[in-house]
Amino acid sequence: MIGEVLVFTRMVAAALMALALGGPAWADFKIQDWSFDKDAPGNPPAGFVVGNANGASGRWEVATDAKAMSLPNVLSRIPSDKAPAAPQVIFLDGIEAMNLDLTVRVRTASGGESQGGGAIFRAEDDRNYYVVWISPQEKLVRIDRVVNGEVKHLQDLSVESMEPGQWHSLRLTIRGAEMEALYDNRQFISAREEAWEFGRYKKGKVGLWASGPAATSFDNVRYSSMDGGTGSAPLGGTESTIIKK
Repeated sequence: MIGEVLVFTRMVAAALMALALGGPAWADFKIQDWSFDKDAPGNPPAGFVVGNANGASGRWEVATDAKAMSLPNVLSRIPSDKAPAAPQVIFLDGIEAMNLDLTVRVRTASGGESQGGGAIFRAEDDRNYYVVWISPQEKLVRIDRVVNGEVKHLQDLSVESMEPGQWHSLRLTIRGAEMEALYDNRQFISAREEAWEFGRYKKGKVGLWASGPAATSFDNVRYSSMDGGTGSAPLGGTESTIIKK
């Protein structure tokens, strides 16, 4: 609860500062939602682009689910039984951001090794990105950096409750060097990229991430770009320190 209040307070402060400096106000932020309920089951959803890496390890498709957070559909990453269960990503089509707020519901079918799901941001492609994800086997919320497919662990949060088969929520707030996430509206994790300097960021792709030998489902995705939300110039500037190959 404290973490949720902290995130909300920062957003309100950003909106007030925007008004004071003559920049975009809170109402100017465009919020986009996906519930997948109007998409045809058996196909990837409209408004998303499937990543190319590790395509043999599974597929992304909309599925009818009686336990969906919003009935009747969810987005599922369904693993293949013919290839190792490597991580896969699916991007929000045409969306890039430096700073953002994203909420998603995640459910894993099992708690096996490498099983999990979450969201990526500031991605160059599907092998270079940052990811916040839940790991049921470890009972952790993790923040990782992936460079050329290699995972570089940044931070984790141990949680008491992370049962497979149940829906959990992740809320990401990415602003400058600060990477913050709220798990199930009550536990807070943050990390900072110490190699970055304030004002040296570039827009990157945003999307969802899943890994493991069992299905991972997503529902109720809500995204808002926070670029330009603290004044007349975009927060973070224009020079890039996005992940490079």
